[in-house]
Amino acid sequence: MKKLKVAVIGGGQFSSSFIHLFQAHPFVEEVALVELNAERRASIAAKFSIKHTFVSLSDLWNSDFNAVAIFTPRWTHAQIALEAIENGRHVYTAVPMGITEGEISQLVQASSKTKLTYFMAETSFYYPAVVFSRRKFADGQMGKFVYGEGEYLHDMSHGFSDAYAANGGDDWKSTASFPPMLYATHSVSMILSVTGAQATSATCIGIKDTAGDGIFDSNISMWKNDQSNQIALFETSDGGVMRIAELRRVGTAPLESTVRMSIFGTEGSFEQQVGYASWATKNTFDIVTDEIGTFSDVENPYSLKPDYVSPNLWDGGFARVHDRSQLPKEFLGLSNGHGGSHQFMVDDFVMDAVGARKAPMNVIDAARFTIPGVLAHQSAQMSGQKLQIPQY
Repeated sequence: MKKLKVAVIGGGQFSSSFIHLFQAHPFVEEVALVELNAERRASIAAKFSIKHTFVSLSDLWNSDFNAVAIFTPRWTHAQIALEAIENGRHVYTAVPMGITEGEISQLVQASSKTKLTYFMAETSFYYPAVVFSRRKFADGQMGKFVYGEGEYLHDMSHGFSDAYAANGGDDWKSTASFPPMLYATHSVSMILSVTGAQATSATCIGIKDTAGDGIFDSNISMWKNDQSNQIALFETSDGGVMRIAELRRVGTAPLESTVRMSIFGTEGSFEQQVGYASWATKNTFDIVTDEIGTFSDVENPYSLKPDYVSPNLWDGGFARVHDRSQLPKEFLGLSNGHGGSHQFMVDDFVMDAVGARKAPMNVIDAARFTIPGVLAHQSAQMSGQKLQIPQY
């Protein structure tokens, strides 16, 4: 099997949580870095002993690196991924897949015409609560899907503003106003990856920001967006209903179940809140908090991380429900992140790209997880008008 040579595009804090995993994977020959900022490029290259660095994508396309891992600003993912596919590269990308209907459609078409791997690294797919619920649904214990809730409660003061300020230059507030529903894949995938259904319609209400700090100011926003919180209702193709809450001004504690879900079926239901989870049927009730709680088996994960990487990006550990049997032995003792997802995502992408096994998510799944938020944002701009969602 031919090994991958992976070029990491973007040298921010998120990519620094994955470089060591790509380097450790037995089917990755080498990892390179593409980064415009000279100081950051040199720092990351030195930190991870990266031999080859690039300033531009055109230089990368002229190299023999056959895969990319995209960790650039959210609104740039689709165009870089399209360019990578056109240049014959396998694609691993942070969420979201794209921010318009056109971008998503183009990616599906471009990827489907090739034998290249397209993998949107959706962390929520691997979250313990989602893994637990998916198993219950798959073996019939949940019955028919009735209703699901996915929430991403992330106040701007909990790292978002700092990240935008660090990477956005003097005009960082123009991009920090990124519409919440355009970043809804975490919430949406928690429900749809359990049921396998699609969202068919969207109705969304947006709440105008009142913080007064200039971030969600429609006069300077790249997206003319003044809504910091958006809540949507979706009909699903299996006859159910899904509620998604994307909140950027919210009084919740940092790192404490900022992404959470509950899902209800005709026979069984899973509910999750901060520090608590339960599974119930018509005749039973069980506390399953310990099943989905993560633990770390890394003695000192912080010895591995750059100073600016937050804990949830670096030391996510694993949960009892995680099946680690397929992970490469080279990952043992390495740090993880985002609820135990990082190691699984890297391994699934690499093994798919080299032809060893199919990843559990592909370009169609990425589209199904992304397009609902795009239509929901449009609905919010139209005072909650119900919109039909393209099907993939």
